[in-house]
Amino acid sequence: MDWVFAESCTKAIMRALPITLELTAVSFVLSLLLAVFIAVIDYFKVPVLRQFFALYVSFFRGTPLLPQLFLLYFGIPTFIKPLRSIPAIVICTIGLTLNAAAYMKEVVRGALLSVPEGQREAALAHGMSETRTMTRIVLPQAARVAIPSLFNNLVDIVKGSSMAFTIGVVEITAAANLRASVTFNYFEAYMILMLVYWLIILLLERLESAAEKHFDRIYSSDSASLRKTSV
Repeated sequence: MDWVFAESCTKAIMRALPITLELTAVSFVLSLLLAVFIAVIDYFKVPVLRQFFALYVSFFRGTPLLPQLFLLYFGIPTFIKPLRSIPAIVICTIGLTLNAAAYMKEVVRGALLSVPEGQREAALAHGMSETRTMTRIVLPQAARVAIPSLFNNLVDIVKGSSMAFTIGVVEITAAANLRASVTFNYFEAYMILMLVYWLIILLLERLESAAEKHFDRIYSSDSASLRKTSV
């Protein structure tokens, strides 16, 4: 074990860590918003849009992430030249978002369908608007169901961000690879890299537990409010 190299490699990975975290956070938020939008369209069976997004989901679930990134970064800009000026990190964020949203949509859709239709009908019958019913009754309950799977998707995004180095984004995988390619200390570089990824995932597991408790409190509060309204 080359401890001098291990120290320098760790520092290089730490300098690149904000890029990985930024890619992960932005891609997760955007993909979640897109997934909820598509799932709501599917839930209410909106014509045309429902069929369009079904095709999108099928395509991005049926193809690997790496070719998707290559298509966005190398392929499409050959026909649309202004896209060549878009930074690689933006392209990678778009690719991760589109890929993750295709999987997360099914998670959100399943969570929405898990909420008994009778609760939605009861809320509407008591004068709540469709929007308020969705945001106060349906979505909080759906979130409780979706959280474990959504965090699995978040973990996939963290791991998927390692593909960013293939289009020139220097995140933690690229940093480790660049350091190792100079001295050929690949064992130390990749062991440190794997430990960093592992620590990120462990932190996400703690965050998942906190999120589950948060939505449990919201659900309990909203259920109590609905019972009072029905009395």
